[in-house]
Amino acid sequence: MEWIDEMRGRLVRERRAAAPVPEGLPLLEPGDEALLRRWIGSDSARRGREALLKDALPLSSIERAEALCEVLLRHGWLVRRERLQGGTWRWESITWRDLPRLQDFLGVSSPRSRSQERLKLLQTAQEWLQSRAQATSHSALDPDLLDELERALAQLHADTGLRLELLSARLQLLTAVAAWHDERKQGTRRDFALRARGATKGLGEADWRWLENSFDLERLSVSRFAPVAWLAGELSLRWREQRVDLAPLHCLGLPLADLKRATGANAPRRWWLIENRASFERQALQREPGVGLLWIPGRPSLEWLAAIEHLVRLSPAPAWISADADPSGVDIACTAGQVWQVQGQCWEPYRMGVDDWAATPQYWPLNHHDRQLLERQLHRPDLHPALRELCLAMQREGRKAEQEAWV
Repeated sequence: MEWIDEMRGRLVRERRAAAPVPEGLPLLEPGDEALLRRWIGSDSARRGREALLKDALPLSSIERAEALCEVLLRHGWLVRRERLQGGTWRWESITWRDLPRLQDFLGVSSPRSRSQERLKLLQTAQEWLQSRAQATSHSALDPDLLDELERALAQLHADTGLRLELLSARLQLLTAVAAWHDERKQGTRRDFALRARGATKGLGEADWRWLENSFDLERLSVSRFAPVAWLAGELSLRWREQRVDLAPLHCLGLPLADLKRATGANAPRRWWLIENRASFERQALQREPGVGLLWIPGRPSLEWLAAIEHLVRLSPAPAWISADADPSGVDIACTAGQVWQVQGQCWEPYRMGVDDWAATPQYWPLNHHDRQLLERQLHRPDLHPALRELCLAMQREGRKAEQEAWV
């Protein structure tokens, strides 16, 4: 065996094989590959003897670790620093001659490579989110969802201890949530899991906890069970000879599929649609005679709109619509109001005008996405005059508010 020895003092030398770094791994004894993977899991090119032997103990013996070190030295994978003691050269540390290549051979990702991959994943996600924020399509300009996506991405960026594969999975869920919203999907958690992961049980409990902490799933029409429409008032719905009366009840949730099968209903004097759930339940307790109440589940899905359109056909009446005094609320009110327009019924915003907005002590500043949505709303030729006045006031003062403060 031909060696190259470089003296580092009278009693210290660095020894390596004269051959260049090899193009492959030597034949290793059983268990040696696992030990070698452990040794090269660090980005440190230099490792001390004590550290290497300590790493070996759970997997191998000191003797096997010494033998593996000798094999790697002879095959040109490392430089060994040795000290002359009592006439014998005893090694003190090793330096890998080409650590990245060795890691590649064994498929070991180093902290440096994992950090680079993590930054690459986060940068790609940030670019995707910026592109989404700048999009001009109607669905991409939901300030609530964009804010949630931004906060979730910032949290993932801050969680530096998150495993790379889990980070990748979380980022995939971000795009799945956005796609679900953009396609105006509505369904159960199993439906969402099927859309996101290709299997109804593709999301575990930890995935759902993270989604619940990051997003308002009910607002995004991801429900634990079948999607429903919440109603209240002196209403009576019929399914041929069978009937359900809501008058004795605080409120009632009807599956959308069942609501679309209804064959008849009494017409209230007026419908009142309320976006905020707490406000809906409060008004349901003190409702006026002849008023039918409906809860708007955030940005309404196509399925919800279709069910309500069927209900309005059965029981036509003009509508009040109350949503948050913010750009998203204006958009939701216009979307729900189109159901009444299609049926030739009139609707108007209620308790979401400039006076209510100006009287509240809430001062929530508009974000960039709010301002984009405001611009789009103000360019709508059919925007209700009261909503146009509200949009102009929000744009002028740069703030928004939530209807729960006064409805």
